[in-house]
Amino acid sequence: MRRSGRILKEIAILLLGSDMEGKVFSEQTKTVVLSRHGAGIVSQYVLSSEQELILRRLDTDKEAEVRVVGQLGSHGGSYTYGVAFLDPEMDVWGIKFPSMTDFEKEASRVLLQCSSCKAREMVQHNDLESDVYLVNEGIVRSCKSCGSSTIWTRASEEVSGEPVPLETGPQEAGERAEPVETLEVASQDPVPASQLAARTENRRKHVRTKVNFKACVRSYTFGDDIVTCEDISRGGLCFKSRKEYVAKTEIEVAAPYSPGTPDIFVRGQIVHVVELKKERRFRCGVCYAKS
Repeated sequence: MRRSGRILKEIAILLLGSDMEGKVFSEQTKTVVLSRHGAGIVSQYVLSSEQELILRRLDTDKEAEVRVVGQLGSHGGSYTYGVAFLDPEMDVWGIKFPSMTDFEKEASRVLLQCSSCKAREMVQHNDLESDVYLVNEGIVRSCKSCGSSTIWTRASEEVSGEPVPLETGPQEAGERAEPVETLEVASQDPVPASQLAARTENRRKHVRTKVNFKACVRSYTFGDDIVTCEDISRGGLCFKSRKEYVAKTEIEVAAPYSPGTPDIFVRGQIVHVVELKKERRFRCGVCYAKS
């Protein structure tokens, strides 16, 4: 496989987003490799697959929204991630990348299987997805059967039953894919499965980031309720509680929550409630109130 689909180049960038604990950060860092679909970047923060960030070039001030495809490696206290542009037509680098040959298009196709429901799909990876897949022997992607993003690994090509569809995404396969190759990062440590955890699919509105910290939900019915927050986004969050909340309940929530510190509460509304009988708890979805 040729390496012309990527360009090894360091460009100073600014990353804006939130880490795994939901804390907002602004970080001056750099790229290590460029692609027509995004870049390989370095960050000191632990990020999760599928979360969204803003990437800005410091020399031209061009910026784009990107999603984290996955971790490519780690070295010391920093991590290397593959990130992809949300807008496939975005041109941040001002570089003309070569097109793929028919052989390379065919080589980029791979049969994957959902680790949760075992559904199989033939997919065509772009260059960043190929790198993440090879390093971690799996990739996080949306599963239509599960209704969420799950970890997908290579499946046996001996599939019985109906033909497996080829998923090409919003663009033509030849335009969005690149040949499979491995990035030369400082350390090719496989990413733990815990960092590839699934999230509820909500990409059209706000991407949810898997978290695990305490939050405080304040309501007229239950007062201050210390709960466990499972995921969070710009539009809301999801938490588990022993209290049985009712949909459309108006609340205030502080997430993350630390007793004894000046926490900030924001207004929201319970939009759905699911009973978890085995855990004797309730999972609640919250939508932030529009200001």
